[in-house]
Amino acid sequence: MSQHHDSAAALLLNGQIVAFSEEERFTRIKHDGAFPAEAVKWCLAHAGITLGEVDHVAYFWQAPREVLHAGTHFLRHLPATLAVFRNDGGDYADRAQSLRSTLSGGGAQTHSDDYHVGGALLLHLRRSMTLGRILREAVGYSGKTHFKVHLVDHHHAHAASALHLSPWTDAALITWDGIGSDGTSTFLGVADGDRIVDVRRVKFPHSLGAMYACVTGWLGFHPAKDEGKIMGLAAYGKPTFVEDFRQLVRLEDEGRYALDLSWFRHHATGKHRVSQKFVDRFGPARPKTRDAVPQHYADIAYALQNTLEEAGLHVARWLQAHTGRTRLCTAGGVALNSVMNGKILLETPFEEFFAQPASADDGSALGAAMIVSSERGAPRHRGNYIFLGPEYTEADMEKALTEAGLAYTRPERITRTTAEAVAASKIVGWYQGRIEAGPRALGNRSIVADPRGFDTKDRLNEKVKHREPFRPFAPSCLAEHAGEYFASGYPSPVMLLVFDVLEHQRTVVPAITHEDGTARVQTVSREDNALYHEMITEFHGLTGVPMVVNTSFNDNEEPIVCTPADAVRCYLKTGMDALALGPFWTEKS
Repeated sequence: MSQHHDSAAALLLNGQIVAFSEEERFTRIKHDGAFPAEAVKWCLAHAGITLGEVDHVAYFWQAPREVLHAGTHFLRHLPATLAVFRNDGGDYADRAQSLRSTLSGGGAQTHSDDYHVGGALLLHLRRSMTLGRILREAVGYSGKTHFKVHLVDHHHAHAASALHLSPWTDAALITWDGIGSDGTSTFLGVADGDRIVDVRRVKFPHSLGAMYACVTGWLGFHPAKDEGKIMGLAAYGKPTFVEDFRQLVRLEDEGRYALDLSWFRHHATGKHRVSQKFVDRFGPARPKTRDAVPQHYADIAYALQNTLEEAGLHVARWLQAHTGRTRLCTAGGVALNSVMNGKILLETPFEEFFAQPASADDGSALGAAMIVSSERGAPRHRGNYIFLGPEYTEADMEKALTEAGLAYTRPERITRTTAEAVAASKIVGWYQGRIEAGPRALGNRSIVADPRGFDTKDRLNEKVKHREPFRPFAPSCLAEHAGEYFASGYPSPVMLLVFDVLEHQRTVVPAITHEDGTARVQTVSREDNALYHEMITEFHGLTGVPMVVNTSFNDNEEPIVCTPADAVRCYLKTGMDALALGPFWTEKS
């Protein structure tokens, strides 16, 4: 299990993944960080077992090590850390919730910085000491249990989530995020078979994830949630502040780096804050509004993204040279930065790259379980690692359509019907099979559209997703044709690599070509998703273009749809033209 951000639960049997899901899929609260009670209940129900049949519970966090690191950090950075007693609310409020509220609320927050630092430490420690009781109460199980609780190193859990799902036993490992349970923010390692061997740890406050989150907040977005938006915004910026931002991170010998803490306050307050020095140099923070983003702030986003990429390349090049490994597995929240990932693959000596779709804290639930399973001699999971969540019956789908009063048909081939509609410039909700893991729609809970339309992006952003106009859309491209449209045809089944769109193809597929000529590519193979591959193949036959626009099946600030009823509700309240709900088809007049 994992908590804090994107809570999730996974269930393994003899090393094989039986079930995995994020809590948000059930609660409909995006990035839900509450205890993953609903996800656990679903995992158990899907397997047809009770909590009494569970042997081991793996948790992604080691709170005793967190408390030790926090104490050391507080003393090392005195007197700056005395600011923590002010308990400010970051960019949101003068004060965050109190120690008592943080403890009694179980970590519930009204915004990204709404917590008492000391209260959060005590809460995490209490959880780790009473996890078995919390779990039993959360699922309402009163019978006898015999499971053993294991508190797993956070960054090892991240690393295992990638390594143990990859086909390799000899890879280099990089995990990076805001902070782990022992203070680690960047972990470098190597695989020795299934065993994870440490090479180096970079500790908080020298955190690339924290740097990106702090500036995300200053840019008027929500830290620890909206970093992906900043990655998209960066393409609209100019290199005005690139040299200034190089002062924020010092790149040192042997792949080391360090933040210049004079630009930040996260190390002093425990919140996502830049310093007054940052404000004096770059101006006041942008208000958290949906208004158009001025060019100045887009230029800052460009500089921030460039700074992250330079640091990431610096670290990756050293690790490759130091270990001699040519394969890289990566995870952690920063590993969702697909622009950086693409550059690491193409601009370092690493020849092969692997990330699993739930690279943030949700995936550390998988990694923690896989570590405990592997230590007990179970084999690695083999096969599907993408579509691991709930699926629903045709009866459930018909019920949702009927209750919504929708007329529907059952076409002979839903793939052909969908492809024809998309080729006719219609926007279609595509709901099939088990829900994908992670934040990206990968072909089972997708909204698909025509990549040839010059107005497709604006239509999707304005009428369907109701989100900022600068945000790009990704292609789902037949794997066998990716090299014809992108600078690399390297497999990218989980949409975590950005490549340049070949210049002569940019006017062919303008809807997936971002402002800087790139695209966050998903390659689709028959082996990974036969039905989705078939639909795109049909579209290719109709249009000559081997891809569709793919965006997650949800409205702005909502989780990806889970149930058929979720899908129907989203379809009706947005500007989608049609819905392919399993084998059923409905279309707006």
